[in-house]
Amino acid sequence: MDERIERRAFLKTLATAAGAVVLVPAVSRCASTVAGVSTAGDAAVDAVPVVPPPGWDPIDFNRVRGNAGAIPQTYLPAINGPDGDKKHLGKHLPYRPTVAADAVPAGYVALMWGDPEKGHARHPNAARDDAAGQLGHWYSWIKVRPAVAGEAEEATSAYSSWPAAGAGDTGAYAVFGDGDITADGGRNTIYLAALPAGVKPGDTVRIWAHCLTHGEYVDFLTL
Repeated sequence: MDERIERRAFLKTLATAAGAVVLVPAVSRCASTVAGVSTAGDAAVDAVPVVPPPGWDPIDFNRVRGNAGAIPQTYLPAINGPDGDKKHLGKHLPYRPTVAADAVPAGYVALMWGDPEKGHARHPNAARDDAAGQLGHWYSWIKVRPAVAGEAEEATSAYSSWPAAGAGDTGAYAVFGDGDITADGGRNTIYLAALPAGVKPGDTVRIWAHCLTHGEYVDFLTL
């Protein structure tokens, strides 16, 4: 059976059994020898490591990169303020929620943002409201790449809307626990992001993602 059909069937079953809001992603992949280049021209923004540098500190890295242009200027006072580490930078760092082994299809990783076990604020999500002039608050893309030097495949998942992904999106949502994905300000939203081919448990991957409201963030996770 075609792998994409198997994944579609799995996600349909997951949505029915768990009451989750889950959409079926197609996987967009590209090969790269470097981390990629941001639309901002500053070298500090362009320099995204492919492996964790010695002494990797995601809070410090994202603060420096944010001040160089990866985070909107309107949010800089928040990330540089006294609560910047946990309430703003930490809130945008990825972590893997504890979910049932069969809750995530092969080839995907479940991600949430702002690990409460680290004292980080949990990331909310909000729908677009054109009438109110609100663009919405969610992660519009997530790039996952093996944390290895040199050329490696990168899987990109896109999310054009929330709480339901849009037609043609390459990412999907699920709900952490039972209930409505919009409850608690959308903080129980799980992002299902595609993994590059060949990535296996125990591998370290780089997560590079874009929050519509608050810019780009980078960290490394071990699967």
